[in-house]
Amino acid sequence: MKKVLFIQHGDVDKPGLLAEVLADVGIELLSVHPYAGDKLPIDATGFDGLVLGGGGQSAYEVGLYPYLNSECGLIQSALASQKSVLGLCLGAQLIARALGAEVSRAKCKEIGFFPVTLSADASADPLARELPEIFGAAHWHGDVFEIPGDGVRLASTVLTPNQMFRYGANCYGFQFHLEMTPALFEELVWDSRDYLVDSGVEPRTLIREACEVLPLLEQSARAVFKKWT
Repeated sequence: MKKVLFIQHGDVDKPGLLAEVLADVGIELLSVHPYAGDKLPIDATGFDGLVLGGGGQSAYEVGLYPYLNSECGLIQSALASQKSVLGLCLGAQLIARALGAEVSRAKCKEIGFFPVTLSADASADPLARELPEIFGAAHWHGDVFEIPGDGVRLASTVLTPNQMFRYGANCYGFQFHLEMTPALFEELVWDSRDYLVDSGVEPRTLIREACEVLPLLEQSARAVFKKWT
């Protein structure tokens, strides 16, 4: 049985739809929680794919979270072994950093549901072409990344030009949360209620929007994750 390693960065930063798709196609998902003290593998031996989830950390905060450097090393090992790699939000930023691209604080936070537009290169991409040309998605980030050298930009939003990229044959970074379900998003909202209120965001509005937007994207999201496997 194929195995995919999922690096989780917080209690509510779960794999969501991705976990469901992997189970459906008979792939074992192994989760590791470095924020809680779990040790990361030293290299990519022992798994067939690597997924890095979202989280409240910043990819450059290695002084506060030393394990982020280890994650970048693991990304490099997986790519050198030609294994599939996927990054979701923080995970995408870590892939960009591991490949030498800049990750920095955004001019403004992007939290909520905003339209994502595919680039001209997306039509030729095996994953991106499973998505509508313009679609609503969940966003929750205060950092942004540059596209790594030799990477291909596949999507953008008005606030964040770099929303999705491919590097090589099967390494992808998604700034938006394609893995999100309404239930998982609601859990995230209530876990971060004080942060949202301080940021001027109404939690109940986000939950209502999640129930409206995410079901429309679910079929396409499942198709993307299945293709990635």
